[in-house]
Amino acid sequence: MRKITASVLVVVALLALGGSALVAFAKGPAVTTPSHSTTTSSAKPRWHTYWKMERFMPQINGGFTPAQLQKAYGMNTLQNKGAGVTIAIVDAFGNPNVQADLNKYSATFGLPTTTVKTVYPQGKPATFNQGWALETNLDVQMAHALAPNAKIVVEAAISPTIANLMAAVQDAYTNQGANIVSMSFGGAEFTNEISAQADGIFLTGHKRGVSFTASSGDLGNGAQYPASSPFVTAVGGTSLFTQPDGTYVRETAWNGSGGGLSQFEARSAYQRAFNNHTKRGVPDVAMVADPNTGVVVYDSFGMEGEKGFFILGGTSASAPLFAAVLAVANQQRDVDLKNTNTALYNVADTHYATDFHDVKTGSNGTCGTICQAHSGYDFVTGLGSPVGSQLVSHLAQAAA
Repeated sequence: MRKITASVLVVVALLALGGSALVAFAKGPAVTTPSHSTTTSSAKPRWHTYWKMERFMPQINGGFTPAQLQKAYGMNTLQNKGAGVTIAIVDAFGNPNVQADLNKYSATFGLPTTTVKTVYPQGKPATFNQGWALETNLDVQMAHALAPNAKIVVEAAISPTIANLMAAVQDAYTNQGANIVSMSFGGAEFTNEISAQADGIFLTGHKRGVSFTASSGDLGNGAQYPASSPFVTAVGGTSLFTQPDGTYVRETAWNGSGGGLSQFEARSAYQRAFNNHTKRGVPDVAMVADPNTGVVVYDSFGMEGEKGFFILGGTSASAPLFAAVLAVANQQRDVDLKNTNTALYNVADTHYATDFHDVKTGSNGTCGTICQAHSGYDFVTGLGSPVGSQLVSHLAQAAA
């Protein structure tokens, strides 16, 4: 295990491949504009993985294991977790070792095996990328940790442009039968995110009963896309503290948790009782993301010469974790949820004290109230983190 120490925090990447080209959704050539412009999508989307390492031999200690995560979030008492449900993981490039590494992860921690189907909707990339490979394994292994009986499809875009990633999202529910789509990438909002080529892709899936989760970001205050879409469940980050067996003690807001008010997305009806602003608030929920209280992930592709078990953090972890919670809820339903966020906020309105860990302390910036976690909904951790057994039960009973 790459041991966590504060002095060796490494942001795996700020921009995928260091790219700076801006890619417009509208037809026509890519448009390069100043970084403050909102006329196009942001530069190539960031993945949201943080990691810490020391160059020692791997040891499995210091990061949360699947059993600890299941107990902390109340998922350990549920049966057949995710059986019959397909979770799609959308990333760029993918990881050629994703199946072997998941097998190693599962064998190490006593999870059932599952076959990962990797799809290349724009064709297989000529080369792979260390950062995105590590990201892919994190996403897959976190989904498997809480929903070990779910099917997993990796949608590997040929490059990390928002257009290619969104095409992979669309392929996930159009051709691969995904019930849940998890996205651990994001970037600055842009004016045409409300277009048919962006929000429209989520709306189409939404109407079919597909749930979408997205990392809210790791840069603190500020909304990012696709988390800001009203048809996506934005997942922020916390610092998680437990007993050694995973028994929940408390959570605080992680200071990197992306959150705030969207520039372009109007507040949806489901947030009216929780958000008194006119714009959509993010995140909706939160789960562990602080690399100081990180999760264990196995990767043999390698990152900067290191292979084996890593301790990772970032909202890249929290998005697939919550996707797994939704998968277990859908497993118990006759039909998939078509209005996931509406169901979440309705449950919070009636069962908040039993279904959510209210994260009341911490901040993600210095912008005043909007940057502070507090009782109830806030713009740092949303509704808080799930009490899985209770939330799953009520989502299973929610209106479609």
